[in-house]
Amino acid sequence: MEKKPLIIFIALVVIFVLEGITPHYRGRTSRLGHALPHVLTALLNGLLTRFVLAGMTIHAINWAESNALGLTHWLSFSLYTETVIVFVLFDIWMYFWHWLNHRVGFFWRFHRAHHADIEMDTTTALRFHPGELILSTFVRMPVLVLLGMSFVQLVFFETLLNLSTLFHHSNLAVPERWDRLLRFAIVTPNMHRVHHSVEPAETNSNYTSLLSVWDRLYQTLRTRENTRLITIGLSQFREKKWQRLWGFLMTPAQ
Repeated sequence: MEKKPLIIFIALVVIFVLEGITPHYRGRTSRLGHALPHVLTALLNGLLTRFVLAGMTIHAINWAESNALGLTHWLSFSLYTETVIVFVLFDIWMYFWHWLNHRVGFFWRFHRAHHADIEMDTTTALRFHPGELILSTFVRMPVLVLLGMSFVQLVFFETLLNLSTLFHHSNLAVPERWDRLLRFAIVTPNMHRVHHSVEPAETNSNYTSLLSVWDRLYQTLRTRENTRLITIGLSQFREKKWQRLWGFLMTPAQ
């Protein structure tokens, strides 16, 4: 558990430096200014998780384990097999949770704070409203119980998810042939840039967060020939005030 923040921090710094050297979208002059509200949001969310939400999650997991509830307690598989199964099933849940965030108006009010960023880069992966974090924690608890997911398995999944999120939100100029090859397995920058398009039909696509197969399976995959032509963000939140920390926090109320 203690290593997770360090791994995420190192990945964030490495990708931030690399996207400064080989950016997909060029001409950005205030990268540190853009990153600052996102870093502050991450610190706020980190405190919220550590002192409130993590305890609730651990309690739900321990309760399921003590009552032998959930898939891993009902099936006699090896730890490795169990981990693979819950990993895949939880990734499917994350796909549908993301889909719900776009389809349910109340959820979208919080999730659109993430989409309001008009200069997406790896720090955008930190830009999630505390309200969305709280909602996600409560809604996923029954899922954790039903899967019988252990805390170690959850941390393992979240670490890979966070690394994936940092990568596919990045402004790295990944050659299209490599991006196309990678997105047969995982979400890539070009794939996720379509999801952050200002065009509603593109915003409402490419929901998966880790394994790209779910968008193919549920026919929500969309691609663009030239993603440099994509306008990132939301049409109603393009003013500078919405890019600052206070405007970001106030987005659900608009």
